[in-house]
Amino acid sequence: MTMELRRAAVIAILVSSLAIAGNAAAASTPWEERSGLSRAGYTAAAVAANILPGVSALASPICLPGYILCKVTFAIGSIFAAGEQLFFSGGGDTEQTRAILHRGWEGDWFVTGRDMAGDTQADPFPKPPPPAEGETPSEGGFVPPPI
Repeated sequence: MTMELRRAAVIAILVSSLAIAGNAAAASTPWEERSGLSRAGYTAAAVAANILPGVSALASPICLPGYILCKVTFAIGSIFAAGEQLFFSGGGDTEQTRAILHRGWEGDWFVTGRDMAGDTQADPFPKPPPPAEGETPSEGGFVPPPI
């Protein structure tokens, strides 16, 4: 009986999230002015987008396997990519390493009701920040590390 209830809950969340996502007329109303039922529906859709494969593409088109799994994959992948980049640069390009780690670890870790309503956009893979003050970006091509 519990499996039937789980399936019914998942189907209800999926149907409500798709119905809410298709309602473009409600997108012009600010989040604070929406009814409690509307906000609850968008929050249910956000829960579905965080967990269910495919629904997360409504919040962020680059995340198909569920938003949280997508974000964790980006974060773990950024560790490997940053380590590889640091190794092959000989430790001489730390700004690129920081940028790779920033793209994997910063950004939104879960979808909210506001994201599903269209008030904000979930960003699992943000752009890296500009170099810190006093740092100059590397210019030119490859510069071998000091010996």
